[in-house]
Amino acid sequence: MAFMKRDVNLGLLILIIVSIVLFSGFSVYYQTTFKDVSLEYQNKLNQLGQVTKELSSKRLELNETYSLRVKAEEDKKVLDQRFNDVRDENTRISADNTNLRSEVSSTKSQLAEKSSQLDATKTLLAQTQSSLSAANGEITALKSQRSNLKDDRDRICAKLIAAGGSDDDC
Repeated sequence: MAFMKRDVNLGLLILIIVSIVLFSGFSVYYQTTFKDVSLEYQNKLNQLGQVTKELSSKRLELNETYSLRVKAEEDKKVLDQRFNDVRDENTRISADNTNLRSEVSSTKSQLAEKSSQLDATKTLLAQTQSSLSAANGEITALKSQRSNLKDDRDRICAKLIAAGGSDDDC
């Protein structure tokens, strides 16, 4: 039994040494593995920080881009409204222009008509003045003739009265 006790103690000692070596080996293995995992975790954490910073900057850029897009859309709406207003005003002005051109054309034709009427009236006035001058000349001649005839009648009446005659006109 003593042999067994020694073998058992020796077996236990070998088992304990093997266990300690295995435990030390596993400890070293787990320590290096933990160190590697820890370094990898730090790297991933640093990468995550960088990605977070990048994401934040991209988010700011995206927000800025979005606000610019919204402003651009609002500006586009305003410009569309202004364009529509200007187009409507242009249409209205074109219609007014067309109406004014037709009015000018109508006024020109009326002016031409009135000018021809004025020329005709001037011609008629000249003819009338000429006729009036001729009639005035004739009236003057007739007055002169009448005056002469009155003088002749007065002389004839005087001669008739001197001759002893009478007449209703004398």
